[in-house]
This record gives sequence, C-alpha cells and structure tokens, in this order.
Amino acid sequence: MDELAWVAETAVESEAQGFDPEGRITFDDGPFAGFIERVPLRPGMALYRVEGTSSHAWTLKALGDAPAGNLVFGTMLGGAGAIEADGNERQVWHSPGRPFVVSLAEREIAYCLEPGEPWRAVTLLLEAEALETLAFQDGLPPLARAVLEDGQLPVSHVLESDRAVTRAASDLMCPAYRGAMATLWRESKALELLAHQLDHLSGSPPPPVALSTRDLARVREAHQLLVADLRAPPSLEALAAQAKLPSRRLNQGFRQLYGMTVFEVLLEARMKVAHALVLERQDIPLKHLAWMVGYSQLSNFINAYRRRFGVPPGRHRRDGGSD
Repeated sequence: MDELAWVAETAVESEAQGFDPEGRITFDDGPFAGFIERVPLRPGMALYRVEGTSSHAWTLKALGDAPAGNLVFGTMLGGAGAIEADGNERQVWHSPGRPFVVSLAEREIAYCLEPGEPWRAVTLLLEAEALETLAFQDGLPPLARAVLEDGQLPVSHVLESDRAVTRAASDLMCPAYRGAMATLWRESKALELLAHQLDHLSGSPPPPVALSTRDLARVREAHQLLVADLRAPPSLEALAAQAKLPSRRLNQGFRQLYGMTVFEVLLEARMKVAHALVLERQDIPLKHLAWMVGYSQLSNFINAYRRRFGVPPGRHRRDGGSD
C-alpha cells in the first residue's frame, strides 16, 4: 500500500500527514497525540506500529490506494473502538489483545477509537506477492487464500484474544534491540507474529455474512422499539419477529451498530435513565424508580445499578453522583 497520507480526525478537526524520510508520522497538535511508524521488512511485507490517544472520539484512516489482494494482520494492544470497512459489518472491540484481519479490497477503511484510553496496535501488511509466496511455501488459512484468489473480497474480522499473538505484538511495540541488530530482530519477531496470526486465523470460525442495508434499517427500528418502553420491552423473540429477522441475526446487527447484544443495549438504556432519575428526581422513591425502568424487584435493580456504576443508587443519590 502506498499511502498518500494518514488522517486523524475528531468531530471538530482533522489533520492529514504523510510519512517522513524515517517512515514516521507524528501527530501532536490539537486534542489528538500519537504516531504511526512504517517499516518495510521484505518484498511485499511491511510492519506498522501505531499509538495515540485523544480527549475526544477520533478516527484514523489512510488516504491513497487500497490495492486489491493486500491483507492486514493486526493486534489491538490497547484502547477500544471499531473497524469500519465498506462491505463488512462494523467490528467492535472493548478489550486489549484482540487480533484482527482486514483486506484492503480497494475500499475505505477507518479505525474509530474511543476517547481517553491510549490506542496501541501492531499490524503487518502483506501484499499479494507476499501472500503468494506464503501460499507456495507454507500454505495459507482458507480465509487468506480466498483473499489471494479474489483480491476484492471484503474481509474484516476481529478475533478472540490469543496469548501468543499478544506477546509477539507487544515485543514489537517495545523493541529489545537497537542499532545493527534491530533490523534482524524486528524481521524475526514480525515473522513470529505472522506465524501466530495465521495459526490463530486457521482455528477461527468464518465471519458471519454481513447484514444488508435493509436488514440494518430493521435493526435500527428494532432498537427504537426496544427502548420505547423500558417498563415492558419486547422479548428477544418478539422483537426479532417485529423486525422480521432471526434472533441471531438481530443480535449480530445490534453488535455491528451498537457494539452490544440486544440484552446489553436494553440494560444500558435502563441504567442511563436510572442514573439521571437517581440524581435529578430526589422525590421518587427508589422502589418506584426501579419500576419505572423495568425492575419489579428493588434488589435486582440495586444489584444492576451497583454493577454498572460501582455504588448502589441510594449512595449515589446521597453523594450527588460524586463517585
């Protein structure tokens, strides 16, 4: 991939920069601060290291060609967010150590990051020629072979955590050598990471079929129905029937659009309303407040509130939310 620039943007500002002669981009102006580093390893293979944080939600994406047949193997070492790639469902992660695989496939790809926590990632970009070499010498997992055979195949998948992948990626984030030995160490460690990534991908289930635009519209309608009456929301089966989607596909759509299952979205909506009522409506008894957000048992409400906010609602009310 021959990037013209990388763009880091928040809702209020955007900054585009190209690599300097050392293969590095540094963002240090405005609410976002961080760096991108690109190091060619061998023909058709490059290592990227990325680290950054922002006081606002932010997005990072490349400007330039996204050649068909190129495949990215990455590891999220910190932060939380989502990968948005045309033709695939939105891939969300909330915990570190999550490997991912994305095909460039001549499309726009954006990394959407949550504010506050540093995002750290290590990725390996393999061009078609490097994939062909691997396929000839060592074989490839079915998903990687499919990208090699159809360069425009849209692939975007965040995988389950893997200790070996995380360890190798963490080593590359903090190099053990500098100077003359650095190049040899970096290439050997990158190849170790690639081996772990390919092995992990071989044992991963294929990604679910992406939802259509019509299905996603139905998911949004289902979300509105779900939170319209927190006292008596529809069951998953009833909601799926109203949305005209199987319940599994409905949950897939909720994960894609909201990063949570149907149940988790309902719980978050209840807790958001409950939090506001606890602090703003001192006149409402907690038992009645619990009923207003869908809890028939006060004890269940208190337990859910404590898990979400770390303190019971009564204490939150007394302390004015200071905890």
